[in-house]
Amino acid sequence: MKKNFLKGSYTVEAAVLFSVTVFIMAGLILCTFYLHDKAVCQSAACEAAASGSNFFLQKDRSHAAAQIKKQFKQERLLGGRELSGHTAAGKKEVSARWKAVYPVPGAVVQYFVGDRLEIDRSWTCKVVQPSDTIRKIRGAAGLLLGGET
Repeated sequence: MKKNFLKGSYTVEAAVLFSVTVFIMAGLILCTFYLHDKAVCQSAACEAAASGSNFFLQKDRSHAAAQIKKQFKQERLLGGRELSGHTAAGKKEVSARWKAVYPVPGAVVQYFVGDRLEIDRSWTCKVVQPSDTIRKIRGAAGLLLGGET
């Protein structure tokens, strides 16, 4: 009778272990999808701000950032919903911000984090005028070298 008990216990342990493993794997996959969407939103914000900071005129900066905003579509996200983006180009900096909502399935996880996770990523780039920097360097060199440039 003892041999039959031991054989049955392996079956029960395997059933419990397998079901726990399936839930852990599903959680890891959902976590990976969330991190992917977060990284994609961050990448789009960086790209929009950087492309906008490459132009001299504010009109061109606004247009470049808006073009990146048009190219970023909902299809790039694996699970995120309600995608929205905002770009702003000023005289000294260009900023971009993307928001999305990632729905959370399952009652246990919803108890801890709510029914959705917010993705809110932003990036700001300063507009650098190379001609101003060159003038400052030449002016400093002129002061240091006694007027010789």
